[in-house]
Amino acid sequence: MASNPNVYSADPAFPVLADSLLRQSESRTEEPALSYNKTPNSNTNWSLEEDWIKGIQPIKEAIFRCGVVLGFSRLRMRSRESDEYIGQVRLPPRNWLLLLKADSVKIPRYLLTKHLRSITPSHEPSAFIIHPGNFEAFAPRTLLNDLQSSSQDRPGLSREESIQKLDSVQLLPVHNVFHAAQAIGKVSDTLQGIKEDREQPTESKPPTHAPIVLIVAGLDYLTEGVIRASNPARGAALLSATLRTLTKLCRVHASHLSIILVNTNGLGTMNSEWDKAPQSTGNHAYGDGATRQPLDEGIHSIFNSDVPSLFPTLLMKTLDQGIDTHLLVCDSRGEQVVEVIKDRVGTGLGKWGTWSQ
Repeated sequence: MASNPNVYSADPAFPVLADSLLRQSESRTEEPALSYNKTPNSNTNWSLEEDWIKGIQPIKEAIFRCGVVLGFSRLRMRSRESDEYIGQVRLPPRNWLLLLKADSVKIPRYLLTKHLRSITPSHEPSAFIIHPGNFEAFAPRTLLNDLQSSSQDRPGLSREESIQKLDSVQLLPVHNVFHAAQAIGKVSDTLQGIKEDREQPTESKPPTHAPIVLIVAGLDYLTEGVIRASNPARGAALLSATLRTLTKLCRVHASHLSIILVNTNGLGTMNSEWDKAPQSTGNHAYGDGATRQPLDEGIHSIFNSDVPSLFPTLLMKTLDQGIDTHLLVCDSRGEQVVEVIKDRVGTGLGKWGTWSQ
């Protein structure tokens, strides 16, 4: 059989933008195999669906796992709808010192409530939440409503069961980055006690490696207070020290601790022209020879080929450096899309999915 001499001389295929797959899956004339929720016969290693279903796990293959610092950020562009899925500290129009309000933090809160549903009641704390004093996304009543609500794949808990689950959650409201560092120190002391207690099991207390979740919300927002009062270098230095503490903490308790950073300010640079310009697709960006702008530090986002930089400031760059697995959320054609833009210690880079919980 004659071989084709040009088989190995073809140009390498360019990566496909995930938002172009979304558009193809919406087409009535395309094969349904491109749909995110219906890919039984295709390779789904790219899909986050299984990770959503399983939640936080103490295994290294999982995206949401113990022993790493997870970061959730939204892309600062287009619609404000994406704020709902990450959580944005919204400042009042007249005075930023007034009470802060926040939208729901649906994705990190979903992971938290899924974790709370799976735990067996014990004397140990199952979750710690460090947040700005008036950040409402993790308020007890909000968590209670989430635990009581039902969905297609799970029934809601009773009020008594939900309250019992919430008894194992410790909320630590803070007012600045210094208080946040102190709160992290308190959590560290508690975790050390839990570790020592777990290393000495008894007949009435069998050994356990149940995961523990530490959520730190709005650390980027709190650091901005230091920047306003001093300068970006001082703010970045304090943030870097705090992030090193978190990294050390999750490594010491790698078998059972998952740390989640909820970033509220958004990544990327704000450009009013993005809302006016036609949205480019993967086929347009690569199919006609157009050059896609590279993102900072070699990271390329699926959400928009025109984003000049995800980390344009020292604060954003410092924040990303302290995150092991960074997930970015954005609205794309009416869907909330989540992409793993960084996975320092795993193989999840490039995984993505549409959020429909």
